[in-house]
Amino acid sequence: MKGLLSVSFGTSYADTRAKTIDAIDAKLAAAFPERAFYSAWTSPRIMAKVLAERGEHHDSLDEAFARLDADGVDDLVVATMCLMQGGEMRKISEAAHAWAAQEGHTVRLADPLLTAPADHAAMAQALADEFVHVPATEAVVFMGHGSAMGSNQLYSDVQDALHAIGKRNFLVATVEGTPTLDDAMHELESLGSDRVWLAPLMIVAGDHARNDLAGDGEESWTNRLAVRGFETEVVLKGLGEYAAVQKLAVDHARDAKEI
Repeated sequence: MKGLLSVSFGTSYADTRAKTIDAIDAKLAAAFPERAFYSAWTSPRIMAKVLAERGEHHDSLDEAFARLDADGVDDLVVATMCLMQGGEMRKISEAAHAWAAQEGHTVRLADPLLTAPADHAAMAQALADEFVHVPATEAVVFMGHGSAMGSNQLYSDVQDALHAIGKRNFLVATVEGTPTLDDAMHELESLGSDRVWLAPLMIVAGDHARNDLAGDGEESWTNRLAVRGFETEVVLKGLGEYAAVQKLAVDHARDAKEI
């Protein structure tokens, strides 16, 4: 039996989940009608919170693979919403390899969404199209997560891809890696932009977007920029809402490599 497993980090925010994770899941299911659809989340904390608050259960990786076994799936494509080769992608890869090691199992695993230069270019174009209304006298700063376990180079690669298509006023920074907001503020001062748009470079507009980016605390990006004299405009829209990013997830699933 053929199956498709879509894996995301998960989110406790139902509104952004419907527009991002659920939207990508729907596109994946439609793209592989010959495969039974399954989904899993990688964050135990988020799964426990959603279960406690709303009574919603979402399979962990272990539960999803057990469900695949129970249903008799032996030919599997694993799709991911991870942007990079970090800790979450490592969990997915290890679980997929363990399941693939069982006799009679065939598994193809998709790469993270920002793996190759073509991915960076596609993301840059998607961001440029989304913020096409922003004039050259203003700027956009995208908040990536960053990772201590993976390469943060992709964030600079996406920024370079933006600059390559003429969006010199579009910058990328991270919460937990490099480049930092301080790096972006240095660039903003060089650009001379007084008005700055802020948006997440993450699949969902969850805790980081609502607190670290747009929160009331003095360390939020919007308040740190305000202290430096910048006028800010926050757009709480996860990447998963972008049609181009949904297509990227489907394309990567179609190009998944056997393990």
